[in-house]
Amino acid sequence: MRKLCFIPVFSFFLLSCSLDYGSSVTETLDESIPTSRLYGVKRVQVQNGIPKVTFEAEEAVVWEEREETELFDFVFSEFDSRRDIITRGEADYLLITDANDAVVEGDIYGYSVRNEASIEADNLKWADEKRLLSSREESTVVIEMDNGSVLEGKGFEADLYTNTSSFSAGIGGVLESGSEPVE
Repeated sequence: MRKLCFIPVFSFFLLSCSLDYGSSVTETLDESIPTSRLYGVKRVQVQNGIPKVTFEAEEAVVWEEREETELFDFVFSEFDSRRDIITRGEADYLLITDANDAVVEGDIYGYSVRNEASIEADNLKWADEKRLLSSREESTVVIEMDNGSVLEGKGFEADLYTNTSSFSAGIGGVLESGSEPVE
């Protein structure tokens, strides 16, 4: 008999509950609460049916109100039309805005096939509209080229429109030039 009484009471309770709280709940959500948190994320951007860019991360946190996404322990790959990797990068942390500006931090490594060079840093900032990659003034950035040249310095800045880069302080390294020895 107890089971029979419980079923109508429980059914009434379920029917009277509603998950539609209207906009009042979402309006009161604090900006410190992320919109979503995802684990084991992979995002592929496709252009003309061919993968153009992939982002993979152990964790992604989306902040819709702030228009930002955080990626933790991420890997970035860019592909050419033959699906070969032309740029690859990885870091501990990436904060990217809806305007595609980004802050990258922690054990950064990137390699560009196009430039035949790699970059290592602790922090970098990307300004998408200006196509400008830079570091903090006090941070050391190391660029190693496939020809054996190594440049190191602080206050790094690379302008991808003009394909130029510079350091503002602590510049050092080895520049290789010339041709291969003839045997």
